[in-house]
Amino acid sequence: MKRIFITLIFTIFIFLSFSVYACAGNGDIDSYKDEFSYEEMISEIDSATVEILNEIGITDISYESIFSVTPKKVFDSFFRVLTDSLKEPFKYFVSLVGLMAVMALFTNLSHSPETVTLIGTSCVACVLAVPVISLVSDSFSVLQVMSGFTSAFTGVFCAVVSAAGGVISGSAYFGLNISINSVLNVLLSSLSQPLTNTMCSLAFLSCFNIKSFSERISDLFKKAYIFLLGITTTVFSGVSALKTVLGSSADSVAIRGVKFLVGHSLPIVGGVVSESYQSILASLVLIKNTVGVFGIITVAVIVLPIVSELLVWCFCLNFISTVAEIFGCFKIENLISVFKDVIILLIATIVFSALLFIISCGMMLIFKGGI
Repeated sequence: MKRIFITLIFTIFIFLSFSVYACAGNGDIDSYKDEFSYEEMISEIDSATVEILNEIGITDISYESIFSVTPKKVFDSFFRVLTDSLKEPFKYFVSLVGLMAVMALFTNLSHSPETVTLIGTSCVACVLAVPVISLVSDSFSVLQVMSGFTSAFTGVFCAVVSAAGGVISGSAYFGLNISINSVLNVLLSSLSQPLTNTMCSLAFLSCFNIKSFSERISDLFKKAYIFLLGITTTVFSGVSALKTVLGSSADSVAIRGVKFLVGHSLPIVGGVVSESYQSILASLVLIKNTVGVFGIITVAVIVLPIVSELLVWCFCLNFISTVAEIFGCFKIENLISVFKDVIILLIATIVFSALLFIISCGMMLIFKGGI
């Protein structure tokens, strides 16, 4: 009798020590939105991103809103963004083609074609400098917006992952994203911005360079930078995968242990409580996946307009380079090649930043809480 009494007291003590307070809600799986509202989450992003999210049907952080996204809405929004991105490059394309035509004409009629070539190439450089500088500024502004959103999102998503049974996984995710943000800030401030400014300077210097020295240097910078981004992405992806696998395994063992303890320590109702605990975990995992998918979609929407604009400009510069080759404006062709390398560098930086977040967040969506 004494042994049974001591066992009962010990079981009650263990149960109270590891108990979790819970209360009933209104039956809505999206009641968690009261803790972090949609308005608070989007306060870190710009109005253009919010408009695109509304176009594809995401008006709040809920399962119904995310599930209502259809390919038609996504393609319609993408084509609208792409159409808006075509206007300014087309305007500059027409202006530059006309400028190169006049330059080719005066070069053939002038007694000093080198002077005309230098003046014409300088004019083309000045005309192209306006949109390129604007693209550089917009690109780094988008990177700052994405950094602010991911910082705000990381804390929320880590809490949701921990509530869904992934305490170790959530801690690993939080630490990994803090490291990623630190690396990105150092990369942008110490390498990306100075390298972009250097390549823009090389583009202007190419106006006075007979050989393609500036083009070769910019191409070398571009390849080395993209190689560095590839190495960094590989390292962070590998670390994220390892942390997710190990953390998910540890959390799954812990959850199964709690289910076993509850199911066998409580007489009569132990099985019912264990099944209820599993149902709660399933609901929390659904909430976690909803928040994670929302974060991935939002980051993709943040970078979509600027990436579309950069891609359109890249194709536009290719066409301008072809026209310059037809007119025999080889210095302009060299100039455009360097500017194109600047745009490719910006695309690589933005895609790299978004890819790191999407990979780390996508890894966490694999975790199912041992259910």
